[in-house]
Amino acid sequence: MTLPALTIPQFPLPVHIPFEAHPCIVHLAVALPIVIILMELVNLVVKKRTLGVFSFVLMILLALILFAAYLTGSVDAEHAKSALTQDAKSLFEAHKVQGVYLVYGAAVLVLIKLMSVLIRKTPMRVIFLLFLLAFTALTLNTAKKGKILVFDYGVNVKTAAPVSAPEPAVKAPGVSKESAGETMKDSPAVSRVQEETEAATPASEETKRPERPKGEGGGASANTPSEESASPEAQEVNESMQKVTQEPMHQAQEALPEAPEAPEAPSK
Repeated sequence: MTLPALTIPQFPLPVHIPFEAHPCIVHLAVALPIVIILMELVNLVVKKRTLGVFSFVLMILLALILFAAYLTGSVDAEHAKSALTQDAKSLFEAHKVQGVYLVYGAAVLVLIKLMSVLIRKTPMRVIFLLFLLAFTALTLNTAKKGKILVFDYGVNVKTAAPVSAPEPAVKAPGVSKESAGETMKDSPAVSRVQEETEAATPASEETKRPERPKGEGGGASANTPSEESASPEAQEVNESMQKVTQEPMHQAQEALPEAPEAPEAPSK
């Protein structure tokens, strides 16, 4: 069922309404009617005046929040009109009309609650509860339409740019790695670099290790290949090192006292 269109008079606002503030407001507008219903049902049993006053304060707050939701929704609608499809436009108009009804309905709900508190009659309380249930149902239906506009039609939704996959390397047709390597080897530039490198590198002389001479008994001689191939300076250093290490040992042996001779055993 389509509700007849209603409008709210336009007037200049003293504050600037930011874009995309509507989703921050409507969540409270959807939750508060459910909280008020629960409080009223509990108050039918406990019958506390304090609970009734708190419920009345919440209704006044709900009316202000719904009016703020209408204002923020009007700002968001100006940015979304150009991107709406034909189906989204019809759904958007229904969502807007129901939002206007909720703004007026919240004011009526406050008046009925005030009358029920002043009159304190059972029929007035029944009327108030029925109107509160219908108001909550309309609020949930309006929120459902808004959810479809956002999640199904993407109204005022900023999507990230798709990440493009890296393009695969284009391989030249008919050229393999082996043929490419042979082409590089046969090129004049590579041949010239190889010739310059060979000319600059001196020819290395092959060195042979001297064979160990064998003695008469087939054993190895006392001089090792390392000693034979060692330079005279290295031999002098080795001899001086041996003298330095042997002299302290001789001095330590001479400093030690001689052990006394053991007495001879008497002959029998």
